Amino acid sequence: MTDDKRNPTAQFQAVEELITAWLKERRELLGKYTEIVVMLDASVTGHALRKRQSALCELLVDYCSAGHFEVFRELMDEAESFNDGSSVLGKELIPSIGDTTEVILAYEEKYGTGDVGTSALERDLSALGEVLESRFQLEDRLIAGMHNLHRRLVEAPGQD
Repeated sequence: MTDDKRNPTAQFQAVEELITAWLKERRELLGKYTEIVVMLDASVTGHALRKRQSALCELLVDYCSAGHFEVFRELMDEAESFNDGSSVLGKELIPSIGDTTEVILAYEEKYGTGDVGTSALERDLSALGEVLESRFQLEDRLIAGMHNLHRRLVEAPGQD
């Protein structure tokens, strides 16, 4: 991401921009999820539900991919550039986040084509919501324990 990964401040700024965009994508994902829940509560089916379901599945894959292939990698690079031991937290949490990815991708595989049977969808959507909640908590712990720790170092250098 940055040309000089040994520059902790530059690495922090690059990761800050990446995380900001990624969390915006998370909000969009939650919005699509909520739209589907509301539609099911209102007994809306058919094309409108399939369209939103397909959009949700696309966002799920994009969000998970960005996490694993960009955000987590850059967070680990940032931790290495600060050389403060915070990478230990990443090594602890990223595998648990990976476990949620498997569940999310199974959901996408089942519903990504837009084919929706509402009886199973309600149950699967509820399970997806629980997995997303768990994932978001782990991701937030990762950001707080790594990136936000570095924020304090960047914003107040030399005040340890």
